[in-house]
Amino acid sequence: ARRQRQMCIRDRENGVGIITLNRPDRLNALTYPMVQKINKYLNVWEKKEDINCVIIEGAGDRSFCAGGDVVKLRKEVLAEGGPPTKLSRSFFYDEYTLNYKISNYSKPFIALINGFTMGGGVGISMHGSHVVASDKTMFAMPETAIGLFPDVGGGWLLGQLDKGIGAWLALVGARLKAYDLMSLGLATHFVPSNEISNLRSKIILNSPKNNDDVSSCIDNFSQKPSIEDSVLQDNKKILKEAFSFDTIEQIFEKCEELLRNENDFLKAQFDELKHKSPTSLKISLRQIREAKNMSLKEELIMEYRMVQNCLQIGDFFEGVRAMLVDKDRKPLWKPSKIGEVDNNRVDKFFTSLNELDLSLIHI
Repeated sequence: ARRQRQMCIRDRENGVGIITLNRPDRLNALTYPMVQKINKYLNVWEKKEDINCVIIEGAGDRSFCAGGDVVKLRKEVLAEGGPPTKLSRSFFYDEYTLNYKISNYSKPFIALINGFTMGGGVGISMHGSHVVASDKTMFAMPETAIGLFPDVGGGWLLGQLDKGIGAWLALVGARLKAYDLMSLGLATHFVPSNEISNLRSKIILNSPKNNDDVSSCIDNFSQKPSIEDSVLQDNKKILKEAFSFDTIEQIFEKCEELLRNENDFLKAQFDELKHKSPTSLKISLRQIREAKNMSLKEELIMEYRMVQNCLQIGDFFEGVRAMLVDKDRKPLWKPSKIGEVDNNRVDKFFTSLNELDLSLIHI
């Protein structure tokens, strides 16, 4: 029988731990077993004196990691008669624990985001010490389209940005390339895609033990990304005008007001906004506004409360069905209008799960 291909490959070379996400046909989407394996590898390597640093990368030439495999998750949870099920609780629990572990990792953690880096892929890369983007990098947190919110600590990352830019990325799920990621501080370096393999070899050859030595390695290959790929360069002003509010109603109102002067870019953003889950829009905006004054740890605990409620009373299963399973792109959001999502409904997503809350202990 043909041996099943490993979805997550672990390798060790000259004191460098290497994790390769190996589902190129699925854009290296994260499954629960992959999350568990990465957690395990990082735990082992952190204690080993002969491991100096860690590289995480995606197989193939299209994607680092396009997110969590929510289609598989939905199918398995529904088959088990949930939500909630053991899987619907443990998948996100272990994933968020992994995100936190990466942010606190005691050794250099180098993410080579050479391709799609979305959703769950952001969580296993952008909390690390070194985030290397390329000309192939495409970033997005597109969760509001599937009845979710920017999670995996992504809400915390967006919450630290300018109010308007953070809200735009969180609510619209807009895509950014390397120039904008560098200017926002979401990526630490830019290396052309045809040099990523050489950079990887250089890191293995040098086996750097600290962040400065890793940076020196990367600096041999780093360049300035092309401004031609920037979305923010020409549109930053109008995005800040439209999205710097603290309620979705105000954002919609401001977009409509600004569109009286006709702006094709803003019109495209607003059209996109109108298709998202109204519940997701409201909880996402509250999330990133609160995240501004939180630690990553506090924000992940909040996210875990939110995600468990999204699975039980939110639009997640319907969103995944419409956008990724049946692909009719006609989700039946409940409620279907922004005005029908009142504060009481929003509050439910942020309530404590008591003994089921996420517990993050870093030793």
